[in-house]
Amino acid sequence: MKPDRICKGLWRKLAINLTILLLTTSQTPASTPEDITALYIPSHCFTERRIDEFVHYTKLAGINAAVLHVKDPHGRIRWKSSNAQAAEIGAVASNGLVENALRQLKAQGLWTIAKLDVFVDHQLVAQRPDMGIINIQSGHPWLDKKGLYWANPFNQKVWAYNLALCKELAALGFDEIQFDYIRFPSDGDLSVIEYPLDMGQMNKTQCIGKFLESAHAELNPTGVTISVDVFGMVAWKTVDFGVGQLIETIAPHVDVICPMLYPSHFPSGFLGKKEPGKYPQEIMELSIKRMKRRTGKIIRPWVQGFWYQPADINAQLDGLSESGARGWAVWNPSGNYSTTYKALSVRLNQTFPPPEFYPSLTDIIHNDDRIIAGNHRVVNFTNYKLGYSIVSLEESKNSTKGAYTTLIQVLETIDEGIVDQILATRNIPFSKRTCRYNKKVRLAGLLCKDLQINPRRLRPKAIYIDWQNGCRFTESIPADRLINYRIAAEVTFSKDRDIYAILSKHL
Repeated sequence: MKPDRICKGLWRKLAINLTILLLTTSQTPASTPEDITALYIPSHCFTERRIDEFVHYTKLAGINAAVLHVKDPHGRIRWKSSNAQAAEIGAVASNGLVENALRQLKAQGLWTIAKLDVFVDHQLVAQRPDMGIINIQSGHPWLDKKGLYWANPFNQKVWAYNLALCKELAALGFDEIQFDYIRFPSDGDLSVIEYPLDMGQMNKTQCIGKFLESAHAELNPTGVTISVDVFGMVAWKTVDFGVGQLIETIAPHVDVICPMLYPSHFPSGFLGKKEPGKYPQEIMELSIKRMKRRTGKIIRPWVQGFWYQPADINAQLDGLSESGARGWAVWNPSGNYSTTYKALSVRLNQTFPPPEFYPSLTDIIHNDDRIIAGNHRVVNFTNYKLGYSIVSLEESKNSTKGAYTTLIQVLETIDEGIVDQILATRNIPFSKRTCRYNKKVRLAGLLCKDLQINPRRLRPKAIYIDWQNGCRFTESIPADRLINYRIAAEVTFSKDRDIYAILSKHL
């Protein structure tokens, strides 16, 4: 090896070791932004189109972060985990959408938060009852009011399982790990619960504190921020009310505390109000001020983004502003933020236009002809001005595989604005949020129906669609348009021949 390469290699190793050293010795979350504003994104919204929509509104509203729900109360893991235990119990329910969403969000410079439900874990306990809470009457795992099993917070194997998953998430590139259900059960018949391994050495708050202490020790070297969701009443309670959440026990081991201060969830009589939910600004302001007197850690409350109207959402944000809180996250369990976007547009005195995911037909009908060639054949010739396309599969030739050998690959080359025109004309249901691939599947169904052919029997040949008139696929192509397609093919694949000679042959 040359000396300069050796030096470069040594410098590279030194830089890597220095980075690791800085990460492992840093004990303060100096890099954790205090002014994070985020929206919660449930797993069914991890599609490319929904993430694009989210990004569109973040830019308009000044939102700078996303909370992705990557492990839910059922114990389902939404990324391609390589954890052996997760695979063994069948917890991995992934098709790569977490990874794709993460890439999209980070490409836009957004702070990314992985929300992990910890001690409610139906799949883990269903497969490993020894790691769950027990019903002393039946001897079987205990079920909460929703019919879900809970893992035993006293069992350190449960801790190890979740922290191993967190390390994977940190390696994927998440900026922050957010623990939810970091508590003991609160709903269901609590009188029949038995906690195996509870030897009286720790009470519930100490148990939660010890878990978070362990989490900090395990995750701090990765550089990831640690946050924790807590009940809204934790802001007001100075003693545990049965779930193990106490600010003084939690705060030393986390970077951010996220109280779920949903005004509608506070009980009647709270703050002397018969219906506390009607006082969102007051609840937010007083709750944050109370928490600030008890901890110096960053407080990033959850804002209620469901049931409420825009004025109620803005009242909560006004309360946070009065309290001095700089960050917040909005929760809507379905991921529908239309009301939140309305609230923020009013707040900013701006109009938020709807997202445009791709050029519409109106945007492209004056474009020049489009020619897309595979390895051996023109697979898409589109004349935008006259409103037609000629498409074709291609075969493999001379031991070289064709680049477009499947119908979906070919249909992928058709502009999405044209696809919309075809589907709408043929009365095939879709929406702006329908992903491109699903549209292509529906388009393939139309093509096969029109040609009365099984897609597996489809061979390379020119297929015509006049998407300005009728939108039906056919093998009958008007002579002048077939000539245009052939000229495009000859010009594309006859690089050494005189183009003028090719054109004159067809004139």
